[in-house]
Amino acid sequence: MTARGLIVRQAGLAASVQDLGRPGYQRQGVAEGGAVDPRALVAGAAILGQAPDLAAVELVGMGGQYEAFGGAVRVALTGAAFKASLDGRPVRWNTSFVIEPGQVLALGGCEPDSGVYGYLHLGGGIEVPRVLGSRSTHLRAVFGGHQGRLLRAGDRLVAGPDAAGKVGLTFDSPWEEHPKVVRVLWGVQAGEFAPAERERFTATTFTVTPARDRMGMKLDFQGAPFVTERSLTLISDAVVLGDVQIPGDGKPIVLLADRQPTGGYPRLATVITADLPALAQLPAGARFRFQPVSEAMAVEALKRYRHELGGLAAAVRPVLRSLDDVAYLLSVNLIDGVISGDMDDQ
Repeated sequence: MTARGLIVRQAGLAASVQDLGRPGYQRQGVAEGGAVDPRALVAGAAILGQAPDLAAVELVGMGGQYEAFGGAVRVALTGAAFKASLDGRPVRWNTSFVIEPGQVLALGGCEPDSGVYGYLHLGGGIEVPRVLGSRSTHLRAVFGGHQGRLLRAGDRLVAGPDAAGKVGLTFDSPWEEHPKVVRVLWGVQAGEFAPAERERFTATTFTVTPARDRMGMKLDFQGAPFVTERSLTLISDAVVLGDVQIPGDGKPIVLLADRQPTGGYPRLATVITADLPALAQLPAGARFRFQPVSEAMAVEALKRYRHELGGLAAAVRPVLRSLDDVAYLLSVNLIDGVISGDMDDQ
């Protein structure tokens, strides 16, 4: 069977192959990794009618150019919106469509305030070897994906078997795009901070800085640095996704998908799972506050989040086309069956 997929004609700034990650190996020193915004990965799978654990291209800041080879390829675009066109004709984000052999999908920069991480999905996913049960690229450990590195020009993204389902589909997102409040649980070292420091933490408006990558995002704010009540020397222990560390400069860092397995900075709080994807998508300059919640509230939010993910496949619908889309109208047979050429003249 002839291989088909996409050739990377021009790579984005930090494009890599990602899936839902490789949980269960942190005790061996391997971070879970996977897509920074798993919601977008599941949404793309829903639009294409395929399993959510297939790999896609994670795009950061700039998308690149991709040419189909070997046959028609179904694709979907989700997550933060990038300027997109197919052979020069604009295509919509959060939709699925077909790229014919030789056609080029051009993905420019992120649309203003749309987010940070976009995803390019292929019908059948991206066929790369599994490492520890996942196809995700682990950049620091240099394995998974395309030899454990970022994508570059000339790489071939070979698609897996595709059921060749429908295209022209989209979904209505159930999530708030840019939250002003991010919910947290108090962290394992929260008790090392004075009550006044914890109160100041929840009353402070934080700003997302450009100092970010798949490992974490650094925050800035007005006021004195956050400090522990006493000089604290910690033995490194396990960290979890969403931990809010307070390093020596007193400015919080939120740990993301490629976080280190252990850390020695005090962890004042942990972002709840349901709020992490939206937080990770906040662009530089976005402002928000942390809101402590109870464990019961965090569990309820997680249940609702998982229910929303599970409901995406049922929420998929056809794209509603505008009558102003002349190119689309010309591609559709609008009169078939309305008249017959052998009808008698009236």
